[in-house]
Amino acid sequence: MTRRNDRPIEHILLVAYLYSPCNVVSVHRPLGLRHAFESAGVRTTVLTSKISGSSADDEGQRVIRAGDLRTRFQTQYQTLVGYGEAEAAVGVRAKPRWWTNLVVPDITALTWFPRACLRLFGLIRRDRPDVIVTTSGPESSHLLGLVARAFGIRWVADFRDDWLRDVSHPFFLRWLDRMIERSIARRATVVTAINEEIASDFGRRHGISAFHVSNGFDKAAIAEAADERETLDPKRFSLVYTGMFAIDLEERVLHRGRDARMFVEALGLLLEQEPSLEKRFELVVAGTISGAEREFLTGGDLARVVRVLGQVPYARALGLQQAADGLLLIPGGAAATTAKAFEYLAACKPIFAITEQRSAAAALLAEAGPHTIAPPDSPTSLAQALRAYVTRWTETGERYEPLPDFDLGAYEYENLGRKMLELVASAGTPAKRESGHFRKELQP
Repeated sequence: MTRRNDRPIEHILLVAYLYSPCNVVSVHRPLGLRHAFESAGVRTTVLTSKISGSSADDEGQRVIRAGDLRTRFQTQYQTLVGYGEAEAAVGVRAKPRWWTNLVVPDITALTWFPRACLRLFGLIRRDRPDVIVTTSGPESSHLLGLVARAFGIRWVADFRDDWLRDVSHPFFLRWLDRMIERSIARRATVVTAINEEIASDFGRRHGISAFHVSNGFDKAAIAEAADERETLDPKRFSLVYTGMFAIDLEERVLHRGRDARMFVEALGLLLEQEPSLEKRFELVVAGTISGAEREFLTGGDLARVVRVLGQVPYARALGLQQAADGLLLIPGGAAATTAKAFEYLAACKPIFAITEQRSAAAALLAEAGPHTIAPPDSPTSLAQALRAYVTRWTETGERYEPLPDFDLGAYEYENLGRKMLELVASAGTPAKRESGHFRKELQP
């Protein structure tokens, strides 16, 4: 049975494979959107995987954690997302097993989707949501949107990456990839993406209106950030990086690992050229670090300027961003705008971004303030850019100030979530969306 699509939105189901208390960057968008929906007075339920862990108040917070085969077997993935009590160190990040590329669209369609689908059926039966928001990756999260749409529930398919960015199926399965992606794009009430590049790509390939709803930052989380000023060296310029370096991770589309390696090589080159740099500069890295990465980051003379804190709670990561003198951003590919970029902007510190001049991240930073864009052309060019960056913020007396026309508040999740609600309420049915009735771009 279907229901009218113009009824008020009173209950939203937010589907995210990873969710709090898991402490990885991909959790921040669904967490921020949920806070935004609830601050707008919309009751929100979350459907996630047990691989995210659990909280004592899950039932009171309306968090449904569906079973996942990934919790049954000890794997490196458990360590990377912080599942369970084990604190085993990661030596070198292993490549996904070859057979996982035979599961379409991704491995969670096998490990998690069946149990999540049963929990979805149960929720529809006892407390039917007015809207379902599925946010990827992994892309199999959107399969639950297809199921909900069959029951007449309005559906937002929210893409944080290009379709199947990190999956490479054999040629004889790619037709199934394309069919699933097309079904999601055409059947969703609304398709959103974190930047204009991804939204335009979906619109061009599927003949739909896909909308830009940016990543952002959660002002409530920032207000609870830890005071990390004593963690950093007050006598040196502290360049802070929070997140995964991925130096030993081979990524098919993003090049974060490659760019990170080049930056470390550039830092080593600059230290060789200017040994006195160790007295006025330090690089502080907080995030999941493998043993191989730690050795690479702190080997030889680099140990004089690099400190690796490892994984820290989210409140500490935010505190380090706010206490830093500068922030290091390595988004990866040209279309990447990681959620970390918006937390960095909220910290109001000069950013050293390793990215192409015409990338989505570069465009955002140019709009925001006097940040440094350093293309990953070579270690030599990066060393020159880093020298100029450190000199600018240590020797000229200049203090960072955002550009007066930049509206940082537009990127608060409270505002982004409210805009997503307006988009769903205005878009109506898929037929209305495809007819061009609602084609305005929704972005800050």
